[in-house]
Amino acid sequence: MSVASIRKKAGSDPSFTTQELRGARRLNALLGLLPRYHTDRRWNAKTIQAMVRAVQSLVPDPLARPGQTAGRATLTVGSPVGVRMILPRANARGLYIHFHGGAWVMGNARLDDGITRPIARDCGMLVAAVNFHNAVDDRLDVTLDDCRTTVKWLVEHLAELQVERIILGGESSGAHLAAEALLHLRECGKAQAVAGFVSMCGGFDLTGSESLRRSNGKSLVIDGPSALRNLQRLTRSLNGREAKGPLFADLSGLPPALLIAGALDPIIDDSLSMARQWQQQSSNADCVIFPEAPHGFNRFPTKLAARANRIVREWISRTIATAEGSS
Repeated sequence: MSVASIRKKAGSDPSFTTQELRGARRLNALLGLLPRYHTDRRWNAKTIQAMVRAVQSLVPDPLARPGQTAGRATLTVGSPVGVRMILPRANARGLYIHFHGGAWVMGNARLDDGITRPIARDCGMLVAAVNFHNAVDDRLDVTLDDCRTTVKWLVEHLAELQVERIILGGESSGAHLAAEALLHLRECGKAQAVAGFVSMCGGFDLTGSESLRRSNGKSLVIDGPSALRNLQRLTRSLNGREAKGPLFADLSGLPPALLIAGALDPIIDDSLSMARQWQQQSSNADCVIFPEAPHGFNRFPTKLAARANRIVREWISRTIATAEGSS
């Protein structure tokens, strides 16, 4: 089944304006002059993470300002896992659990405020952004345990959070973690509360998708061959199906999914293949490919990025409304 047919079935077929595409091309020309991020170099991740911590320690947390509806919690789930809680302005319609990107080795929940705060505001969702173990030690198994255990804990405490439904989502490596958390909930018999799944530029094939293996150092934002080496480092800590990724799992009986990817992303095939598998097995996948869009394009200051983030929020609102109507 083609992506076009998936998109048509889901009823989400955005038309891209000349202005949106022109702005994206201008940014891409600039990105082409910049060095690519090598995800397999651990000193890169450690240096960037140290810089992020330093900046965040100097800049007041925006959620701590007077009048902000926010909270923080540290859940003891085998190892301390931080969960950044963002409250909506009114009663929460559901819980959105978010996993940040960063090639599994860097990033944190606060860095994703630009994504998660609008979801809380515009969708009326309580947001739980997870600060899981960053696998600079190549222990992706520990990262997976953090994410699965945290999501299970949150689902078991929905009554205390005063919500009934959740949506799982993430960006890049975070989408992989969200998918594995969803599969874990199903294995535990706790997936009934999950209303939907959202992926932005997700990575689902840990063996290295065809587009990643074809990519080279000229891909924008991330170096393709380095990304493949990063996968080979991280998967040594995993066994069986998990070492291959959620693309190789049974995807039947899963909730509706929205997958967004950029046409210039070295891992575009991850989203395409996952959408096909999801659609074939669960018949409820929506895949939208953005032209002129590199990996992580939704974070750049372009109209194309704004469109992508708006589509995600609109999809979350519709999906949680459908879940409310069926309960």
